[in-house]
Amino acid sequence: MAKMDPVVKRETEYVALWVMAVCILIQGVCLVLHWWNLTILWGSLLGGATAIGNFLLMCRMVQKAVLQDPKQAKNTVKLSQGLRLMMQGLILVLAAVLTTVFNIWATAIPLLIPRIAISLRELRNAKKNPSPDRPAIGWDDEEDEED
Repeated sequence: MAKMDPVVKRETEYVALWVMAVCILIQGVCLVLHWWNLTILWGSLLGGATAIGNFLLMCRMVQKAVLQDPKQAKNTVKLSQGLRLMMQGLILVLAAVLTTVFNIWATAIPLLIPRIAISLRELRNAKKNPSPDRPAIGWDDEEDEED
């Protein structure tokens, strides 16, 4: 397999920090509410590892697809997306079946975090660095349009 692009590494680290922070938050909330047990810990570890692994696999697939011709790249993206979705589904089924080992909510919540983390970064970047292609996001945009 090709060497990991520095951008892939940086983005995966960014997402991993978000996922780990949310997993720690889940542990803390469950501790405070007296819901914590080992299934919460194992579920968040399973969900967190799956979320980070899925994001890394997606980044590596994109790294590979940009070097391919358009038709081949489209097939690579479709196959990867299907396999990664199936992997996440199997992980959730595993957590649902093995309820004595994994908490389903602690497993599922981290799977949502990579999309949220990337979206928040995009919002922040759009606000900081407006461009003609991507205007700044904010309340005063509406006022500018009325003038």
